[in-house]
Amino acid sequence: MIEYKEGEFKEFIIKPNSSLSWKGNKIFFFMLFFVSFVIAFSFAMAGMWLIVPFTGLEMILLGSALTYCYIKNSQCEIVKIDENKVSVALIRMRTKKVFDCNKYWAKFILNKPKLSGYPHKLVLRSAGREMEIGALLTDEERIKLARMLKKKCRVEIYKEHTR
Repeated sequence: MIEYKEGEFKEFIIKPNSSLSWKGNKIFFFMLFFVSFVIAFSFAMAGMWLIVPFTGLEMILLGSALTYCYIKNSQCEIVKIDENKVSVALIRMRTKKVFDCNKYWAKFILNKPKLSGYPHKLVLRSAGREMEIGALLTDEERIKLARMLKKKCRVEIYKEHTR
């Protein structure tokens, strides 16, 4: 998902597609929790009590998986472009990696894959350093981001084949 904001500088906020919010995840989990334990306790009343601890284990694993997926989907990339500087910030959980460079030395490069079916790779290259942009996006969204950068920010997009 790409959000574009324009003000003192042009800003692209890149996030992975998220199917549910944290509130939606909690509602889904507690509905499934309730239904599973109603079924487990009805079997326990019929004498099959061994189902209850396995239902609890299943709910612990489901809650852990939902939390892990939500945390992985909360990462984002922020690309800021102003008159003189290009800045890319990669935010994952509690860490933030920033790549700053001069706008005139910066090159956005859309690498074409050697084999069909593989995704394109969009990188920002400057002074011998490079950082991938849009790794959280699908291939179509990455190409769309390259077009948006070219159109809205008037930056050149170079196309190269990967090695």
